[in-house]
Amino acid sequence: MPDISVPDVLDAGERVSIASGVHRAEFAPGGGGRLTRLSTGEHDWIVPLTATEWAAGRWPRAGAYPLAPYSNRIRDGVFVFNGERHALQSVPNRPQAIHGAGLFQAWQVRNLAADSVDLVLDQPAGVLGWPWPFECVQRWRLDSRGLSLMLAITNRGDTPMPCGLGIHPYFTAQRVALHARRLWPSDADGLPTGSQAANVRELRQSAEGCDTYLSQWQGRATLHWPDGHALALHADPAFAHLVVYTAPGSDFLCVEPVTNVADAFNLAAAGESRTGMQVLEPGERFSATLLMGLAPARRG
Repeated sequence: MPDISVPDVLDAGERVSIASGVHRAEFAPGGGGRLTRLSTGEHDWIVPLTATEWAAGRWPRAGAYPLAPYSNRIRDGVFVFNGERHALQSVPNRPQAIHGAGLFQAWQVRNLAADSVDLVLDQPAGVLGWPWPFECVQRWRLDSRGLSLMLAITNRGDTPMPCGLGIHPYFTAQRVALHARRLWPSDADGLPTGSQAANVRELRQSAEGCDTYLSQWQGRATLHWPDGHALALHADPAFAHLVVYTAPGSDFLCVEPVTNVADAFNLAAAGESRTGMQVLEPGERFSATLLMGLAPARRG
């Protein structure tokens, strides 16, 4: 099976928007199916993405992008599944396969309404070496509570497919409060080798930065802004894992609900049972849902 490359440059010039009351969300289907803005009045919950194009391996640290057909990295871009070795391609400037190919391709708009939109990726076999065809759907809905997302992936191949899903938002928040009871420490390559019991209650923007893999977080976290704004994440159990990332001295905080830990396929092959890796039979579908509850600052 020949490998199929992704575009060298993504065209994010076309934007579609949805709204509900004072809430507004904007998307760039051609830019990897990204959420490019989420605002309530004048308040931006995520870093607005204004660029209209970028190289596939140099995406902006802004907006929010889908992770499919897996979350985070695969060590050296190689994994073994059902006894067969699979070698994936990386994009330029990225030494390891990362986040799947979904964020490097154009998505299609379906069912656009005033307060909702579906973004759909129909990926053939062979894109960046991924050997299974699949369909992925992002179903976004905006109402008085905030922005909800249903992510779903369907195996369109004729053999079982390992997979995972996630969303990678660059929030403008300063800190996140949560209660995670399991931590996956990372090695020098930024990849976990196992997990341990933990009691993680808060992470925040810092001069040192962080790249933290968590699980057993109960699908609940609250992001906080200095002016009193708050965003409550409510995720269903399929989002069993959470990544919290911020670069040293940055003005963003990534709080990423994901269904699998980084390098899940290799960890699962080594006998780890908590990776969150899903295995879909031909035609089978897996989905996960999330609500970003948007609470404006209280006026004293």
